[in-house]
Amino acid sequence: MLTIFRHRPMLMTLSFFSAKGGTGKTTFNLLLASWLQYVRKKRVSVLDLDGPEYNLSYTRKREEKYLQERGIHLPDSWLYPIVELPSGGRMEREFALKQFAVGRLDSDYQILDFGGSFGPEDHVLEFVERKLIDLIVIPVELDGMILSSGKSLATVLEQLGQRTLLFFNKVHGREKPEMYAELEAWLAESGLKVSPNRIKNTVKLRRDADNGSNFLRSTVGFPEKEIREVNPALIRLFEEVTSYGA
Repeated sequence: MLTIFRHRPMLMTLSFFSAKGGTGKTTFNLLLASWLQYVRKKRVSVLDLDGPEYNLSYTRKREEKYLQERGIHLPDSWLYPIVELPSGGRMEREFALKQFAVGRLDSDYQILDFGGSFGPEDHVLEFVERKLIDLIVIPVELDGMILSSGKSLATVLEQLGQRTLLFFNKVHGREKPEMYAELEAWLAESGLKVSPNRIKNTVKLRRDADNGSNFLRSTVGFPEKEIREVNPALIRLFEEVTSYGA
């Protein structure tokens, strides 16, 4: 049996996760890692368990290629490591757990990007059952299926002893704020924690530039000024998420 040791009190393991595709979990994990590393100056490690796509890892590789083609080299000490881990059976999950333990040795924060499903063969359930994640953050939207899926997921995770936080994503601004307040109260009635930070539906957070570089979704930097201009609630959400370990 693998034993995980916390080598310092401030070490946190976090994951934006959803069992419903298209909710932005990888984008939020990427942005959180970059904010912690480049703005907060923390030591971050990322495990990409979302195979075979590995979208988070793919973003890093594309950014590095883009920079290399222009003669720009970033030292390894500047970049946080991203480790791709295979999905599959018991051996793959044990390997992922070992890599998780290694990544924690030199990290203040560890970010886990899981695949978008929640079942017996998935990495996320293994990590939850072993009590290895400090907080799972679940994005929901004004979509019946996504909202119901997020509520059910948070309920199951809480029953397993996993701390969770729900928040509304892709807020257009056309809806009345009272609608969100009512839904947040409805979720809270079930004993679930809901963030007051609602994230606007900003295209720049979802779409990459055609030339191979990124706008705001970047693993090699964090454009704090631009983020605060287009989506200031995102920074507040990250501050809220990381305060859970305070």
